[in-house]
Amino acid sequence: MQSKWLTYGLWTMVAVAVLAAAHVAFWQRYCVEQDYRQVELALGYDEISSLAGTEGLTVVQGLKEFKKHGVTGVVIREPMLDDLRQNGDIEVFSGQELLKRQGEDFISKQPLNRDHTYITTPSKDVFDQLSSQMSAKLANVQFFETGQGTYVIETLAPYTAIKELGIGFTRKSVEDVRQAGMKGILQIRTWPGPTQQNIDKVFKLYRNIPNVSAVLFNDDTLPGYPSLLPVLAEEVRKMDVPLVQVEFFPQRGFEKLGILLDKKVVRLHTIAQNELKRVSAGEALDRYTLAAAERNHRILLVRPFLTGGDLMQENLNFMDQLKSRLEKEGLQVGSFSLLPPVPVSGFLVLLIGLGVIAGGLLLLDRLSLGCWIPIIGLGALILWPALMYLDFVQARKLMALASVIIFPTLALLWNLKREGQAPGQAVVSLLRISLFSLLGALFTVGLLADAGFMLKLDQFSGVKLAHVVPLMIVLFYFSLDRVKGERLREKIKRILDHPVKLGVALAAGFMAVAVAIYVMRTGNEGMTVSGAELQFRSLLDQLMGVRPRTKEFLLGHPALLLLLLYGYKDNRFLPLLLLAAIGQASLVNTFAHIHTPLWVSLLRAFNGLWLGILLGLAVYWSVQWAASRGRDRMHG
Repeated sequence: MQSKWLTYGLWTMVAVAVLAAAHVAFWQRYCVEQDYRQVELALGYDEISSLAGTEGLTVVQGLKEFKKHGVTGVVIREPMLDDLRQNGDIEVFSGQELLKRQGEDFISKQPLNRDHTYITTPSKDVFDQLSSQMSAKLANVQFFETGQGTYVIETLAPYTAIKELGIGFTRKSVEDVRQAGMKGILQIRTWPGPTQQNIDKVFKLYRNIPNVSAVLFNDDTLPGYPSLLPVLAEEVRKMDVPLVQVEFFPQRGFEKLGILLDKKVVRLHTIAQNELKRVSAGEALDRYTLAAAERNHRILLVRPFLTGGDLMQENLNFMDQLKSRLEKEGLQVGSFSLLPPVPVSGFLVLLIGLGVIAGGLLLLDRLSLGCWIPIIGLGALILWPALMYLDFVQARKLMALASVIIFPTLALLWNLKREGQAPGQAVVSLLRISLFSLLGALFTVGLLADAGFMLKLDQFSGVKLAHVVPLMIVLFYFSLDRVKGERLREKIKRILDHPVKLGVALAAGFMAVAVAIYVMRTGNEGMTVSGAELQFRSLLDQLMGVRPRTKEFLLGHPALLLLLLYGYKDNRFLPLLLLAAIGQASLVNTFAHIHTPLWVSLLRAFNGLWLGILLGLAVYWSVQWAASRGRDRMHG
């Protein structure tokens, strides 16, 4: 860089951004997370009804037993019309069927239409429930009583089109939850053709239900999506309860609805009943505990085990174990806590972004592109505030992506040398590189410290780019750096003109496969993890509290330490460089999981570093010992 004053200015911008990001990350966000530690254990009403019945207990008795063991919430699933038919509470006829029977029974008194659907029930309670729900959700529905103890509902819709229609919450389920002294979480179904009028009608019915603590939607598309989500938000707001987000169950419209509700959202984790059959009680405990401790889930919907000996006692024991595990993680068991508001300062975000821009300009200088610094720097200084003004959230996501690319790349480019170092010096250098890389993590945390990201209503974008781009820049830079020539064009020409040996081609192919696997394993939808790896992860969690990432402690950090010990003398060390870059990129991207508590990410990074250093030293000393033995034999 031609001007040392420009260099000082860029470093000053980075330092100011560090202070701004540290204030946001380690004060505002940390304080918020400390007040967000209470987890609710919940059960499904239908499952507890079945479990209590097998033990000769009423539902209320069953719920009270679980309440003694820490359960405070009950998810009440809205039944479908077809559930009533299967239970024998209603009968369903087509108009054509009834015309054939006309004169035989009550039907003779009513005019019939062969194209309509007729639902009959002897229960006044069932009739009242269906009348209120179907009139709210469907058009042209008629209700009448025959005078012979039979109630009839007539609709134009064919039964196949409405058999999955939600028919509200039964008086018994609501009353059972109330008598047990617990809170209900309503699991509401979507219905066909929602309108502003029927959304209002439906939610008026739900607002009358007592002891409701939260609302959960049942289907993959929310009622009124996309155009009527503001109407839906207003109705949920009138209920004065939070919205429940179910992990691994994406719902169209949920993120927007959560934003419209001012991020009044609570996250829920559960294990599906069919999946529960394939996992042990220990594995289930691990999953529930990790969901609460490491992913900020504040409702755990615990599916009961329905096979075994004394089912009730086994499930009660499971609740006791889960409660104990959660408390060991520093969590409290009780009614769920809501994430407190997280203040977002536009001025601090602006400063953090300027620090990222300064880092990018320093990277350009390291890549020998210093001539572009004035143009790119001026453009970035104009564009960054403009992006913040036009779309504050997207601007922050874009700058966070830039941050996790720039700083681990710059850390490696600045600190890897040709000369090897002594073990103590190499360890210090590895820590220095990692701390510099973590500037990218600090800036990312500061930029995305927002309830929307902490609740996964929005997410860090560009996960694969964040892992791959630093890798490509580092490999490209060091590949050319060890090639003779002064200009970039000359170096590239030398590489292209150089004959490729079979060993080099095989090594390049191996590296390409490794990078492809690495890319596929990154992001939210990576490759399937083997059972053996899952067991290994679980073991690390139990031994270390928070497991480090495998690609950091097992590959990246040991490889980086070896590079520092031996020095990057030539391109034979490219495989080690590849692994080192993967480790640094992973280290920074750990903090891009904003929904993970900050202390968990810090402990994960720390565990990865010390364990990776130990493994790297073990490999180095093993190689030194083997080489020494080899020399002794040659001279012996």
